[in-house]
Amino acid sequence: MNIDIIFFGDSLTFGYGVVKQDSWVYKLTHKLSSNSLNKACNGETTTGMLTRFYNDVLIHQPQKIFLMGGSNDLLLGRPIISIIDNIELMIKDALNSNSKIILGIPPKIIGTMANSLFSSSHLYTYAENGLEQLKDQLIKLCSNYKIPYIDFYDLILDCSLYLDGIHLTSSGHELMYEKALPFFNE
Repeated sequence: MNIDIIFFGDSLTFGYGVVKQDSWVYKLTHKLSSNSLNKACNGETTTGMLTRFYNDVLIHQPQKIFLMGGSNDLLLGRPIISIIDNIELMIKDALNSNSKIILGIPPKIIGTMANSLFSSSHLYTYAENGLEQLKDQLIKLCSNYKIPYIDFYDLILDCSLYLDGIHLTSSGHELMYEKALPFFNE
């Protein structure tokens, strides 16, 4: 079976917290009627993604790969450079396999909300600040490799679109779907 698109990332791509039919990836794949796989995993870091990249993505030889990660790395206190290094390795492998790649820039985290509704952590401020820096580094990476990116960071600005400060409501997923559609509707 030929795979058109593989979506690869963490809970933001998996669709954590909403019914499957409300997740942005599900909506997108059904709109496009494409052969696709969602290989995202809740709680995944870019190190975990890199470990599974060959078996979950490259072996299928997809035409396109959507890749988004880094939030969980930051929530664990990992440095931005390690996130960029991991993502860059996946970009290189994808390009070497002749797959087109689209990078996602993760949405913001609302630390105070996550601390009370998701789980308490002293790293939310680090993650909030780190995501802004990660965004800038990911845009540079995309520029270097001449690949498109979808900026979800600047898309989700309303607190009411978050379930818990990290994950999005169905309305948040709808915004992500609308933002992503033009990138895949080619």
